[in-house]
Amino acid sequence: MKRQELIASNPLRLLSPADGGMVAGRHLAVVKAPAGTGKTAILVQIALDKLLRGERVVHVGINDQLNSIKLWYSHVFAALASQVQLGDPAKLEDEIMGHRLLMTFMAENFTPARLAQRLDGLARHQIALPDCLVIDGLAGHTPDAVAMFAALQSYAMERNITIWLSCLEVCVEAEKLADTVLALTSSPDGHATLVVLKDEGGYAATGAAMGLDPQTLLLRR
Repeated sequence: MKRQELIASNPLRLLSPADGGMVAGRHLAVVKAPAGTGKTAILVQIALDKLLRGERVVHVGINDQLNSIKLWYSHVFAALASQVQLGDPAKLEDEIMGHRLLMTFMAENFTPARLAQRLDGLARHQIALPDCLVIDGLAGHTPDAVAMFAALQSYAMERNITIWLSCLEVCVEAEKLADTVLALTSSPDGHATLVVLKDEGGYAATGAAMGLDPQTLLLRR
């Protein structure tokens, strides 16, 4: 089945077994990298892996536009689908995107409390809470980063969900609060590598790494 092929062939399997998810609930995970190196593409691949498994995902873009986020999903899904020669990619894409909800915040208006209000408001509209929350573009090195990470960690625990963040930088004290930390680095010759710096959930081995295709920004073994 092509859906299962997409799941099995995903390079994220290097970080988690084929029969398990990429980090389970009650988990705070971070991808940190310099601007323009592929953080969004990585978060989208993680989110798509969840969606292909039938899980619900909320993607929050900080200082981003909904159309821009949608384009990222379409681009990454098309690239993944081409790798397994998916017969009717549009049908599967429409099916899994029905489990995805997009939100945007301006950086100056974002707080974990406001996010929690919007998410908890879903229940009032008979919309289930997500299994995975993706937040793209947080500032992890600002004075309030530690308090922000702590609040998100508490929310993940309370709601039994996985939260993935992307940040340019993460201060040491905030990073200590994360269960998993991945870093995207670029070499002088332009090669990008995603490395596991830390994992306390038993899902990845510290030091595990995979490359990032410079053209498609897809992870590769």
